[in-house]
Amino acid sequence: MTRFASFLAAMALSFVGTTAAAAGNCVAPENVNQLATEIAAGVNQSRRANGEAPLRFNRKLGQAAMVQACDMSVNDFFDHQGSDGSRPQSRVRSAGYNDCIVAENLAWGYPRSEQIVNGWLNSPGHRRIMLHPRVEEFGIGISQGAKGPYWVLVVGKQC
Repeated sequence: MTRFASFLAAMALSFVGTTAAAAGNCVAPENVNQLATEIAAGVNQSRRANGEAPLRFNRKLGQAAMVQACDMSVNDFFDHQGSDGSRPQSRVRSAGYNDCIVAENLAWGYPRSEQIVNGWLNSPGHRRIMLHPRVEEFGIGISQGAKGPYWVLVVGKQC
């Protein structure tokens, strides 16, 4: 396993174990660590291919992403606004992240991580978020809903 792949695996394990357990009724897919690692690798591969620096994992962004993924699956909706009225910026700040820039990509129902990355790359708005030249960090949340998985990517830059 490459050094980068080992880092991604450790990052996924550390992030999913704490956030998924704290979400109550939220259920993560059995292979959530693998899926999160694949999303992270796909995002960073896409950034490199487009001349942008890879993003670093940030635990607080991961927490904010998982909060939204769980909220959507538990409450059966799909939106950037949470069931409590929260928006991406308020969720990252609640997680303790001091943002200057924050953005969020969502996906729902796709069973495979490569479908998510390709879908985001083929959507102009999602692509801009993934490849934003000023963001430096990311977090991923994945939860299993009755109608398929919910995927959340939060990217940001701290002030």
